[in-house]
Amino acid sequence: MGISRSLSIGTSSLRANQQRFDVISNNLANTNTVGYKTNCATFEEQLNQIYSRGHSTNQSGGVGTGGTNPLQFGLGVKFGSIQQNMQQGTIETTSRPLDLALQGDGFFVYNNNGVQEYSRAGAISKDVNGFFVDSSTGSFLQGYNVQVDANGMPVKDSSGNNILSGQLSNLQISNDVISPPNQTQNISLNGNLNSAMNVGDTRSTSINIFDNIGGVHTLEVVFTKSQNANEYTLSGTLDGKNITLPSSTVKFNADGTLNSPLTLTLQSSALNTLLGNQSFDTNKNINLQLAPSNQITSGLTQYSMPNTATFSTQDGYKKGDLQDLSVDKQGYIWGAFSNGKSEIMGQVAFAKFPNQDALVRSGDNMYAPSPNSGDAKIGTVDTFGNTTYVISNALEQSNVDITTQFTDMISTQRAFEAASRTITVTDGMLQELNSLKRV
Repeated sequence: MGISRSLSIGTSSLRANQQRFDVISNNLANTNTVGYKTNCATFEEQLNQIYSRGHSTNQSGGVGTGGTNPLQFGLGVKFGSIQQNMQQGTIETTSRPLDLALQGDGFFVYNNNGVQEYSRAGAISKDVNGFFVDSSTGSFLQGYNVQVDANGMPVKDSSGNNILSGQLSNLQISNDVISPPNQTQNISLNGNLNSAMNVGDTRSTSINIFDNIGGVHTLEVVFTKSQNANEYTLSGTLDGKNITLPSSTVKFNADGTLNSPLTLTLQSSALNTLLGNQSFDTNKNINLQLAPSNQITSGLTQYSMPNTATFSTQDGYKKGDLQDLSVDKQGYIWGAFSNGKSEIMGQVAFAKFPNQDALVRSGDNMYAPSPNSGDAKIGTVDTFGNTTYVISNALEQSNVDITTQFTDMISTQRAFEAASRTITVTDGMLQELNSLKRV
């Protein structure tokens, strides 16, 4: 019966709008879900029943008939697709250094029981073994750890910075990690020796330096005005014991700038002999800089001003315990240690896809690749040309627009009511037909 077609059409509309309402309800339910991306439902018409395809014009010289259009009935509506809105959500500040958000495209990379997953949610915690994990699922955050040698010590570059491994792995920073001690190798002096000093007048200064195992030693140098113009004798002690310096005099130019020496080198082997132990690494001598070779006015000077000559810096330090962690925009994880050092302890990796809209939601704020998403390209902020960067002490919030969802809810409700009404009216028409009688 032809009139029953409207029943199936109305039913298709009820079904489609119910499914759309499911999508809207899910969006609203995840308004406060970290990193959630809005879904949008779209419809498409079902097949049409064609009664006539029409015909073209059949006329000549103004005589004949014109063309007619096709005659067809629609057969209702069906659910077309669910599009994901992957636009940036609002970045909300938190008080946790390991709360991470991504500004720009991309996803954090996690490992869950050997399966690689992706997410915009970066609520990270450290577990008992020092692994960085997703706070809700325990999935391991992926990144690049510090290279270590055969003794488990960090491998450093020529500048003394930790070198990161190029192998993607579970990020881990042990809870008892330390900053190893570093022997002093460079010491600098600056300030002034008063040109009005009398013969025999002295200026002394001291500084704590560190040996190869973090032991602290006091280095002292004494400048004594000699009877020669613009000249001082130089002596020194280490822990109160006299040391032999490469030069016993310091000379200045007539304009008050340093003439020689600009740098003194203390042999570590001689220091070990003096102390009666092997605490200094003999491959690391100590350079005492009196003035930079390219800027002698910034080192020791001899002007008609008060004595201010003093040690200014030294680059050694003792062992330090980890006190705090922080993450910068490049995704580098920095450790702050009790010895005042900050060291790179790892770097967070993230992934990008050729078609991120085609990712499959796998629950727990995670995504998995689909045949249409393409393969993940994994790297760091530098890899992707700084188009995406990491924000710490922050989380990306859901990008659900409540106003839009409520508006869609109203239109969906009205469409559902209209479909229900067509079914009700069709039922009345069928009832009327059933009541017809032969005369």
